[in-house]
Formats: sequence, C-alpha cells, structure tokens
Amino acid sequence: MSNFFVVGLPRSRTAWLANFLTYDGRFCYHEGVDGCSTIEEYKNKLGQDKGDSCTALMLLNIHKEFPNAPVVVIESDIKRAVEFSKHTYGKDLTKEMQQLKEQMRFIKGLRVPLDSINDCLEDIWSYLIGTPYDKERGNLLKNMNIQTNNYFNYDEKAAKTLLMRMQ
Repeated sequence: MSNFFVVGLPRSRTAWLANFLTYDGRFCYHEGVDGCSTIEEYKNKLGQDKGDSCTALMLLNIHKEFPNAPVVVIESDIKRAVEFSKHTYGKDLTKEMQQLKEQMRFIKGLRVPLDSINDCLEDIWSYLIGTPYDKERGNLLKNMNIQTNNYFNYDEKAAKTLLMRMQ
C-alpha cells in the first residue's frame, strides 16, 4: 500500500471522494493537512497507507514529498468555488481560486472532469487503490450528497505556519 491523493478546488466533491476512498482497510482524509504545522507532522499523520482529498494539496509539491503516490486531479470551473466563498464568507476570492487553478496545471496524475466523477469511479479506484472495485458500494455512494458546510474549517494559524514552512 502507498499514499494516494485527490486534488480539487472547493466544491469539487473532495469530501465525497474521501468517503468513497475510505474502504477495505484504507483511509482517506478530507483536508488531512488540518492541524499540522509542518510537512513532517503531515507525513506522520498520513503514515504509509493513507490518502488525502484536499484543496490545500495544490500548495504542496506532492511529487517531491510523495514521489510514488498516485494523484487524481478533479478538473472544475472556478465559478462554483468563487460562488461558495462569496456565499459562505462574503468575500470574492476569484483571484485566490485562479491561483489555485493555475497550481493544478503542474500536478501530474489522472485528470477527471467534475461532471464525470460518477462515470469514472472505477478508473479512480483502480488508479489510486489498485484493488478490485466494489461496484455495489460505488453505486450506493453515488446517491449520497456528502459535503462540508464550511470549507475553511481548519486552524488558520496552523495552516499559515505549515504553508510558510513548505515554501
């Protein structure tokens, strides 16, 4: 087993994918970087066989820190992320979302359009996990609307410290 990652803008179904990928002895965090103030803390938290489905991963050099880990990149338009930030925080984060979208271009991995996730579940599973896909479970989870109400639910001070140390 090895680490695996899913990267996407806010509202790219990363919380749903974390639940989907937690199965059969595997665990996938959603925003696993939360609470970590160094890359070493994050690596220790993950261990050797866990995953993370996270927007903040775009700010990490995943390929440097986890050279053998497969990554799925969820391709989406920034409009949903910007609307969410306006609604939730009363702020226009268009510039920040554009910067995150730009960072996504440099991440190597399986690219899946947001609107095609349900049709690509077996491909995502095979690419990240490599064990037989449970179609019945996949179909069951397709009907669940798993999402976080507050995307920025992490310790802001810890997150800033971690990001500064990663640069």
